[in-house]
Amino acid sequence: YVIKIMEAETIEQLLGYEGNSAKLHFQSLGRMVKEDFKFNKRTRRPPKDKFNCLLSLGYTLLLYEIYTAIVNKGLNPYCSFLHKIRNGHPALASDLIEEWRPTIVDSLVMNLVQMKIITADHFLPKDEESGGVFLTKEGLKIFIHKFEDRLKQHNSYLSYVDYPLSFRESLQFQVGSLVKAIEEDDSNIYRAILIR
Repeated sequence: YVIKIMEAETIEQLLGYEGNSAKLHFQSLGRMVKEDFKFNKRTRRPPKDKFNCLLSLGYTLLLYEIYTAIVNKGLNPYCSFLHKIRNGHPALASDLIEEWRPTIVDSLVMNLVQMKIITADHFLPKDEESGGVFLTKEGLKIFIHKFEDRLKQHNSYLSYVDYPLSFRESLQFQVGSLVKAIEEDDSNIYRAILIR
């Protein structure tokens, strides 16, 4: 899909390729996890299985983290490049979260599950009315603690910075890079991260 993405002529085409890539990504994740956490596809509002529950929580926390970075850098979080602008949704945060999901949230969730830091015992029984799956208070406490630890971890994903940054700092630098690209009217200034 990388070649197709580079050749996309409309935002709709680009989002279509992104959606197909995401579908393949989640199918692959679902095949790699332990039996208690196996899943077939991404579900949300509400999440229908344990792994999707953890992904949804992680993505929500990450969205708020990016939202804060956007506001701190003086951008409007409700004006976007790709995601549709709808009332009450920070569309720019949705744009910027995409490149960070696998490196921050997906890898964290895989680690929590594979290392049995979060187990099936950390989930409430499936909600009969909605079919949703949710964490217990203890599970939520563990997840939030581990998510915060993840944001403090150092990485070298930003190619334009020659020293390690925490993930939280990386998010702020990347939003700053977007600000500079807008101010100088040069989209080449913003360089998306690449997963090694």
